[in-house]
Amino acid sequence: MKLGIISDTHDDKANALPYIIRELIKRGVDQIIHCGDIEPKHINPLLFNGLPVTCAINLEQHKKIDVKNPPAGWAYTTHTKDNHETRIRDIDHTRCYIGHKFSSRLLMEPQTAFMKGIDELRTNFDGLRWIFAGHTHHQIFTQDALVSFINPGAVCDSINNSHEFAILDTNTGEVTFSRLLRTTPIEPDFSVGIISDSLQISKIDGDFWKRLASELKNKKVTHIIHCGNIASEDIGRSELDEFQVHYYSRVPATQRPGNNWHAINKNRPLTNINGRQFYLHTNLARILLEESEIEMHKECLKILENHPEVSFVLYGGTNNAFLNEGQQARIFSPGDAFSSRGYGVIKFPVTEIVLGHVPLDPFPPIQ
Repeated sequence: MKLGIISDTHDDKANALPYIIRELIKRGVDQIIHCGDIEPKHINPLLFNGLPVTCAINLEQHKKIDVKNPPAGWAYTTHTKDNHETRIRDIDHTRCYIGHKFSSRLLMEPQTAFMKGIDELRTNFDGLRWIFAGHTHHQIFTQDALVSFINPGAVCDSINNSHEFAILDTNTGEVTFSRLLRTTPIEPDFSVGIISDSLQISKIDGDFWKRLASELKNKKVTHIIHCGNIASEDIGRSELDEFQVHYYSRVPATQRPGNNWHAINKNRPLTNINGRQFYLHTNLARILLEESEIEMHKECLKILENHPEVSFVLYGGTNNAFLNEGQQARIFSPGDAFSSRGYGVIKFPVTEIVLGHVPLDPFPPIQ
């Protein structure tokens, strides 16, 4: 099943919601998750093309929405103080938390405290796999081994003046963060693949690089950024000959890489792809564990003082993928390739971000 995830439609003065629904249908979405701040005028099955909708109703909306009588095909999750059970729903055999203000915890708390709150939900609701919330009007993704969190951004008044949404494929676990732009770009489309921490992957999975190349080729990727912790013998892999590879490594390659491999300078960890600048922050994983979202963006501002054209601050050194959208730059980690087979793809100029996994074949039947 594909879930289309939206939030914060508010008044929708730009009339973006029907266009987003049309785009979600075009992409094969089966059901809509609305993470709250919906106006009564939008509680209309026709507006959502008859798709099933599960909508979070926050405390303020209880006064103007009849939470006991949703339209046919709709379901509400409601706010109850100190009782998260009213936010839990099983969708496509997957247990989900669908709320509104959960994201605000990340603004003031370190990431470790935020993840602790996620772990508490998992402890109380066994089998919980996905947490959805909005409220902060920008896109957020955090990943844990068992539970992942999605804030799809805002349909109305997002921090980047676009109209945002997300898509979750519950079968593959692939998450896409996208948006409708207010203007028409003249820049041609191009896509950049992001990977990190492949370590000794070749010794445990001889097909990994071939599978990764296939995944990225299918997503029209032309450039790859490897954020670090790549085995020296993997620098220059022939499976990646079709891509331009920008890599950071603390150790020299065991063989001379081809002309399509470009080392990122540790003293000036910037790479420019088609006019887009990416900054590689090698210590950011440790900083984010200890700091709140506000402190994260302060760290970004330090970088932007010297490199104002940076659009993504990338990092590795962590098992878990992470995305946090700022007004000036986005903080992004694709997770590690070694244990989770994680990768990311960023499509420009719309700045659509996909978080996926290189698939592994299931065990064959026992004869």
